Amino acid sequence: ALFVRLPFSLALPHFVSATIGALIDGDVHAVRAAILCFVGAGVVDACLDFWCVFLFGYTQQRIIRRLRLNLFGSLLYQEVGFFDNTPTGDITSRLTADCSEMANDLTWGFRFTIEA
Repeated sequence: ALFVRLPFSLALPHFVSATIGALIDGDVHAVRAAILCFVGAGVVDACLDFWCVFLFGYTQQRIIRRLRLNLFGSLLYQEVGFFDNTPTGDITSRLTADCSEMANDLTWGFRFTIEA
């Protein structure tokens, strides 16, 4: 959806300049056509952007779930001495905040790299 959306995003400035050019020329029909194309491209861009954000959010949640399951699974196989030496808050922080932050960096960094 991201690659399909990009041409619509890039077309919006073109339609703005076409509208301004038609206004300068005084061509009412060209103004109307440019505005309709702008609105149409904007609606398609907004819909596709919604799906991009939704799909990246869904992917992010799947990554977080997989990370937490793998981390929790590895915690179950630790020796008892590991839990004596490691504070409970550190383990909880790894399961909650760190997994979420890492997945957030991966998914949004990937999205912004593609958009650039």
